[in-house]
Amino acid sequence: MTHQYGTLKEWVESCRHTGDIIEVSGIHWDREMGVLAQLARRQHQGPAFLFDRIPDYEAGHRVLVNTLGSTRRLALTLRLDEASGHRELCAKWKAKWNELKLVPPRRVKDGSVLENRLVGNAVDLGLFPAPRWHEQDGGRYLGTGCVVILKDPDSGWINLGTYRIQLQGKQEVTCFIGSTHHGAMIREKYARRGESCPVAIVLGADPLLLLCAGSLGVPQNKSEYEYAGAIRGEAIPVIEGEITGLPIPAEAEVVLEGEFDFSERRTEGPFGEFTGYYASGQREESLVHVKGIFYSSRPILLGSPPTRPPNESTFIQSILLSGALEEELKGAGIPGVEGVWCHEVGAARMLIAVAIKQRYPGHAKQALVAASNTYTGILSKIVIVVDEEVDVSDLEEVMWAVCTRIDPARDVEVLRRCPSNYLDPAVQPGQPTMTSRLLIDGTRPYEWRERFAPVIALDKEAELKVREKWGHILALDK
Repeated sequence: MTHQYGTLKEWVESCRHTGDIIEVSGIHWDREMGVLAQLARRQHQGPAFLFDRIPDYEAGHRVLVNTLGSTRRLALTLRLDEASGHRELCAKWKAKWNELKLVPPRRVKDGSVLENRLVGNAVDLGLFPAPRWHEQDGGRYLGTGCVVILKDPDSGWINLGTYRIQLQGKQEVTCFIGSTHHGAMIREKYARRGESCPVAIVLGADPLLLLCAGSLGVPQNKSEYEYAGAIRGEAIPVIEGEITGLPIPAEAEVVLEGEFDFSERRTEGPFGEFTGYYASGQREESLVHVKGIFYSSRPILLGSPPTRPPNESTFIQSILLSGALEEELKGAGIPGVEGVWCHEVGAARMLIAVAIKQRYPGHAKQALVAASNTYTGILSKIVIVVDEEVDVSDLEEVMWAVCTRIDPARDVEVLRRCPSNYLDPAVQPGQPTMTSRLLIDGTRPYEWRERFAPVIALDKEAELKVREKWGHILALDK
């Protein structure tokens, strides 16, 4: 049975009932919080942590980390029935995604975000915990699990994205947006016109908004609010921002309103990235002048600092992107696709495994090339295709198939000069963001697949009987 909630505080209460949240008092914002967050996010199916009584900050100004690091919490957020594991959750998500009907946000006049208001000279960002998450970070980051709201000046399209927010002063922050993101395209339009760019930054909201803003790959000119409403099953209530006029979540925890000033810049970074490296270095970024802060009482800020994979972010994306990639392959006309998995160890983007039921010569090669050139697979470096009985989500099983079924000279190809990303540490600094891709055909050779050596496999009926009779000896029944 799915559970309904409307606010982040209600989400926290739901997780309290299931024992999914541990409350921690007194942890320091300078690296200590970041170390515990990294340890929590590396723990498989680990709990979320709610930090309170943070030194130098008012009690009740809290930070929540590892929000979606378990199948149960991710299912709660996506409004799905609880799943027994990540593959089952992925299947339920694919089924729901294919039936989504977009729901526009609903304008309201009030909400908990208006319980407290600081504008003009009263703005003080020092009221809210801004951790230094990683050892070599170039500063303190107020926003990592945040939602940045922008409006296209031409079409009026409202875009929500997740970008990092570095604290620069009592009333200033910087917002780093990669050049390929929708937010950067919108911001650049204002810069070309010589105009400041209005922006609202949500530092704590329903984790569903964070998912829609950062992980779902919502198409250009579509609003993440509409997808969040579709998943929730009801319209997201929004109010008109007092300063920017942008639609902000009425039940948000903390919202900053202001504008990008392209005439003033500050040094941003370095910052630990999703690949597990400090890959983007330092640069000068335009200041955001914060002109108003609106927040609920006892606010909760969402912290989602990247760590070396696997982590919370890669766990989320492995489920969401695997489902998306499978649909893309089927939509491209690739037959016999039995399973797809974007592996966490590759930051859910760089290592992809696809299982197919071979139907004709060259089928495996077709699937390899197609998977590496989808929208979801655009950052892939290693793509592996295996036979249908291989569990693509089990990396050991995938690599067993690779080790035992390939002849490297016959089954390995390299695609050169493919698109990459500036955060890829293997791209030489100052060079174009391109990379090669390794394509591995880990299937039985089509021409003599029927004569390939048979696999040692457990008889399902015999296995079931042994589990029932003897499973307690090795805890096989657990």
